[in-house]
Amino acid sequence: MALFYFLVLSLCITCCIVDARSKPLLNEQNQFTTSYSTMHQVDNDFDCVDIYKQDTLQHPLLKNHKIQLYPTFAKNVVQSRRSNGECPVDKTPIYKGIRKHQFDTNSSSKLQSGDLPIGYHTVSLDTTKDCINGGYAAISIYNLSLSVGQYSSSLICVASGQPNENNICAGLSVYPALYGDSQPRITTQWLDGTNRDCIDKRCSGFVQVTQDKPYIGVVRLPSTPIGEEGKKIVVNVKIQRDNSTGNWWLTLDEIVQVGYWPKELFPHLSEGASLVRFMGQVYASPNLVNPPMGSGRLPKEGYANAALFGKLMTIDSESTQSDVEPEDMKPYSDANSDCYDLLYYKYSGPKYRQAFLFGGPGGQNCDK
Repeated sequence: MALFYFLVLSLCITCCIVDARSKPLLNEQNQFTTSYSTMHQVDNDFDCVDIYKQDTLQHPLLKNHKIQLYPTFAKNVVQSRRSNGECPVDKTPIYKGIRKHQFDTNSSSKLQSGDLPIGYHTVSLDTTKDCINGGYAAISIYNLSLSVGQYSSSLICVASGQPNENNICAGLSVYPALYGDSQPRITTQWLDGTNRDCIDKRCSGFVQVTQDKPYIGVVRLPSTPIGEEGKKIVVNVKIQRDNSTGNWWLTLDEIVQVGYWPKELFPHLSEGASLVRFMGQVYASPNLVNPPMGSGRLPKEGYANAALFGKLMTIDSESTQSDVEPEDMKPYSDANSDCYDLLYYKYSGPKYRQAFLFGGPGGQNCDK
């Protein structure tokens, strides 16, 4: 089953060439120093797994991969491992529900090209510029009530190649079938060069290096209260290509380097992305109604009620973050506007600058 969908009909494979810089990977195991007297406490649903033995490295294209502990573009990162982290210095938190037998590097579902598969609905705002080294957004957090067979996500994505060839996404999702609850969690999704459609750590591809929250699959609370003007609780999400290594890094809340997608898996993203997408997406199995997206309220209900994507930015080859240009943005929706919608404010003020409201209650008959 497809986990998410990219409507990219005119992406260009040719992108700007970025000069590599020769910097150390800072990935030698002897950098770790373990304090066995320190108490480590990770969430009950997670295990501390050896960074160098995580299942993602089972991918055949990563057989000789050298783990990178820090991105070379991070100017102010303290490049050391903490002995008092949630996991010891040589380990990273992995959700217990992901077992080794779930990893099959030879098979997985594909993303669909053309029309969106039955059960999915998407609203998005896309850049139309080529040669992008990454994207950034602040995404508001909400509690939703979903059933198994329903899924709701808010994601920032980078993509390149022909429709659906390579794409990488991160943000928030509610996914009861995977996690057994309706809590908002940090999520990742991608389609790699082997046409494998993946989410979180269910298949190999994302190398996680963080010791502490936020990590993949962790619950992200508190949530934004509905109906209160001026109060949005957000997660700041950045996906950025490391010019020196070609790996695509996920950074959360400005300073947490969660991990990365190795360059070996994304040949069409080797020189940058052709598109950045900011999107809400939902899914419902045939026997269920369409679930809520965002806050579950429509953009026309205003800032106090609807979900927000703010601080929309792209990142260039010099690692400079710049607000998106309204004339370069293209809105998209495949849904009835009574179910889901998007309202692009363009410049919304000094706090969230380029921003839009999105989402809706879902329900029956959401096709356009």
